[in-house]
Amino acid sequence: MTRNGPSIIVIGAGIIGAASAYHLQSRGAQVMIVDAGGETATATSFGWINASFHHDGAHFQLRSEGMAAWQRLAKSLPLDIAWQGALCWEETGTAFDAQRDHLATLGYDVAEIDSAAFAALEPHIATLPARALHFRQEAAADSPEVAQRLLNAALAAGARRLRGVKVLDLVEKGDRIIGIRTEAGVSTADHILIAAGTGSAALIAQAGSSLPMLRRPALMLRTRPVAPVLNHILVSEFGELRQLPDGALMMPAAVNHQGDTSDKLTEPLEITAERVLDRLRTMLPDVALDWEELRLAFRPVPHDGLPVIGPVRAGVHVACMHSGITLGALAGELVAQEMLEGVTNRSAALLAPYRLDRFT
Repeated sequence: MTRNGPSIIVIGAGIIGAASAYHLQSRGAQVMIVDAGGETATATSFGWINASFHHDGAHFQLRSEGMAAWQRLAKSLPLDIAWQGALCWEETGTAFDAQRDHLATLGYDVAEIDSAAFAALEPHIATLPARALHFRQEAAADSPEVAQRLLNAALAAGARRLRGVKVLDLVEKGDRIIGIRTEAGVSTADHILIAAGTGSAALIAQAGSSLPMLRRPALMLRTRPVAPVLNHILVSEFGELRQLPDGALMMPAAVNHQGDTSDKLTEPLEITAERVLDRLRTMLPDVALDWEELRLAFRPVPHDGLPVIGPVRAGVHVACMHSGITLGALAGELVAQEMLEGVTNRSAALLAPYRLDRFT
């Protein structure tokens, strides 16, 4: 397919790279996706799309726009996203009240329900909370499948992919980055997008800037498939839990996965898996459960916990963040818009707190 737009190399094929490649190619760019072919954080993601978890007002707005972006994208692409809602009772007492009132003040769709209403929504949960928050508009994505569909759509629109190819460094000419160097040699383009997850910092350093990152290992457990037992995403005192389309239950090893600040693993993985399984059995004692897989990934978390989206220097953009699933569709939209058209009023307003230069 012949394209008249600029040539753009997208480094990374996780959810951010995939969404950006799709939007860039759809808007007329000539996209080359380059990735080393290994596991990405996307493949291990819990897949929860929400704005109930946020750092501040600007971050709430960004995540809310992220949810809306998935709704828009789902109108043009078949995506494995279940708008099933979430039930949350990880907070109790005055903290519960504060969370409810804060989200209501922000205009979020939140309702408090009692134990009877909870039991009607989730009849298989054994230990009923006295009350819970119902986030009706939240969703769960089959993260690797959604990323693959975005990649497939980008390729179908004319993008190309170099897979199993590691980017060794960036190629500079004058004051501009003009390409990448791999074991196979140099590939040039009009623009480069760094969407390499935890590998983004090293590439940005080669571009002469700094992206300080936190070390955030995440363990995700999947059970062997069982009959349907859950209707919602659950956010509880036992941890986050959801059921996948194939029947497997998914639960992060960290009880408060969204806010987990652990920087290392502290016990043998088999012990971790059994500990998570014990939590599941407490919640679902009548379900025969056995764990099938415990998967490790390193989440791409900038040093202040907030996304980084925008220019690095002439010829280079970056998009690096957690949670990439909530923000993936929106990041793809905004990256494509800014790389092809420049900064707009909308992108400036949404992304002002998330530029790379805040670290310098």
